[in-house]
Amino acid sequence: MSYTGKKSAIATEYIENYIKTHALKPGSRLPTESELSKQIGTSRVTLRRALANLQERGLIYSIQGSGYFVSSPTLDLKDATIPLVISYNHEDSKILNIVRGAQDYLGQKKCQLDVHISKRDPQVEKELLQNLYDSGHRCCIIFPVSSEDNVSFYFSLIQKGMHLVFLDRQPQNISCCSLVKSDNMTGGYLATKHLIEQGHQQIAVYGLEPLTHTSASYERYLGYMQAMAESNLPVPEKSYYFSPYRKLSSDARSLLSKESGITAVFAINDHAAVDIATHAYNLGLKIPNDFAVVGFDNLDITTIFTPQLSTVEQPFTQIGRAAAQIAFRYFSEQNFGITQQILPIKLIVRESSVSR
Repeated sequence: MSYTGKKSAIATEYIENYIKTHALKPGSRLPTESELSKQIGTSRVTLRRALANLQERGLIYSIQGSGYFVSSPTLDLKDATIPLVISYNHEDSKILNIVRGAQDYLGQKKCQLDVHISKRDPQVEKELLQNLYDSGHRCCIIFPVSSEDNVSFYFSLIQKGMHLVFLDRQPQNISCCSLVKSDNMTGGYLATKHLIEQGHQQIAVYGLEPLTHTSASYERYLGYMQAMAESNLPVPEKSYYFSPYRKLSSDARSLLSKESGITAVFAINDHAAVDIATHAYNLGLKIPNDFAVVGFDNLDITTIFTPQLSTVEQPFTQIGRAAAQIAFRYFSEQNFGITQQILPIKLIVRESSVSR
């Protein structure tokens, strides 16, 4: 709805001229409502009508709690590009399926996907995002290095009008962001419930990094806790173990010792599942007779490994597609609402967890 009163028209013209005379770039924040009211000499009601007029014309947009920002010019989507920052690109990780899902969707919209790799380095990730912002991008899909790094930097970009669509991992203490992920908690629950149904009572969780490194890992752990509680099973005094990939640390060795009493493990991801299963084999344990394992992801390696590994399947391609849909909507319509999608998972039972 456009407001046509004389006072509204004067306020609308003032703000439009303010943007021009101050050469504000897309994403630049306007003065606060209080400041604009004083500058124009008008009421808040009239000012808000003027701001509504400019929003309807696509000249500005608002972010709840942050204020009003200058919009980008009308875009020719034929040559438009949406950046995607990923932390790694190993083929066996299926992260490339995320890329393909995003590419397929954006290709249908005549839009390009520009992929950047942070090499699991928080500083590289920060520099990539800063460069993208400085070059005029106001929307970016990101598979972050962790949930702990660059949190303040993400928040500062969001406050400056950058829309970030996170994949898999939500930054700690930031709820004002779009997110696409698998149903991690249900996945952890189903994996643990399956191990319980196979007769295991002493079950632990194993990963390659500290539990709080990513929100996805912690959510999967919460699913494990839920399954244990629902079955009235005591959680071991030490329930989470981790060790760097391919290294038999004291933590991993302790997990596999007879003294731990642990007979089954839910691994945070498939690389962790392969890792702990390999360590178990090297220590003379038989899988699944002595030690059962369930992973998470359904990577190709789970069917190559002997015995084949039970796992929880993630819809990687759909994650990429969903993120691209959100990003494209923000990019083309400048719709800066927050969207969070949780996609379903599937338990796949194989030899590594089935009692014989």
